[in-house]
Amino acid sequence: MNRYIVINPDACIGCKTCEAACIAAHEKAGLQSAARLTVVETKGVSAVSLCRQCASAPCLAICPTGVITRENGIVRVDEQRCVGCKMCSIACPYGAVIPSGTSVAGVAGVCFRTPRYPGSASPLLKWEAGVAACAVKCDLCAGASESPRCVDACPTGALVLIGQETLDADLRERRLRAAEEMEAVSVESSKVWRSQWV
Repeated sequence: MNRYIVINPDACIGCKTCEAACIAAHEKAGLQSAARLTVVETKGVSAVSLCRQCASAPCLAICPTGVITRENGIVRVDEQRCVGCKMCSIACPYGAVIPSGTSVAGVAGVCFRTPRYPGSASPLLKWEAGVAACAVKCDLCAGASESPRCVDACPTGALVLIGQETLDADLRERRLRAAEEMEAVSVESSKVWRSQWV
């Protein structure tokens, strides 16, 4: 079953609580201290960009070392074995695979880090001496049976975890609506045709 998270941009307030919850959950699991989702804001809308757990998974197909795998329908990265080639980041159509590395200063928490690149620089262009970057992406909080931490933390309920059952129900509803619309068009067309020929 292909599960993934969707966002309702009308409900998102751009508070970034989801990013904080994501970082905390993955740090606790001993993984990179980076958010696996990104809050994107424009003048009128804020939304979240994150992995769609693609069926074709271009990131998985292009990984030269095989550290990206699919387990129980979830595309995951083995961060400890990732070599940081960034091929998956380039291949992802959603920009959901982000290269990230935690420096020694970040782990120890004793050093004030000085930015070495502009804040607007793409994650693909950022690098720090001595820091090996690895790919990070949404793993639905390691496939937890309950909902992912970002979904639980969202104060407005803008993030929703959906599965195959939800997709199937939505598809049935759309097909029913399309059939009803086609029937209405057909009835109107036959009325017009009769009025012209009778």
